[in-house]
Amino acid sequence: MQVSALIFGVLAFLGGMLVAAQGPIYARLAEGLSRNYLLAVFLAFATAALVTGIMALATGSFRGLSATTLSGLPIWVWLGGMFGAVHVVISMQSIPALGVTLFLVIVVTGNLAGAALYDHFGAMGLAERPFSLVKAFGLALVVLGVGLVARA
Repeated sequence: MQVSALIFGVLAFLGGMLVAAQGPIYARLAEGLSRNYLLAVFLAFATAALVTGIMALATGSFRGLSATTLSGLPIWVWLGGMFGAVHVVISMQSIPALGVTLFLVIVVTGNLAGAALYDHFGAMGLAERPFSLVKAFGLALVVLGVGLVARA
């Protein structure tokens, strides 16, 4: 295995652990704001925007930005932020009821099902990667895993 693959694998694993922490953090934030989920999402995303904005300024990321560049992007690229906000609202409401483990197992199952569809159809500019019986079997095992986690 190449060193870079190992490093990125470790970073992906750590990133996954951080994602697992987000739900409980967001749920506690909403609880502290009288269960005002929309305010909690706004404050969380404002914090994220501030931090990434400072990082982008510090690294010069805004240098190449222009109205022409922005107007040349397909309109659907702006859905990513909206999807993220909806997911955070869902996590704030679901994690107290389901627990972090079950919630994330279900989320990962949804991730994989969506990924299989996006790959199959080459959605959002991706290369087409046809769905197969082997992928279907793998997804079925994931669904079985959800059932096991839910029963635990």
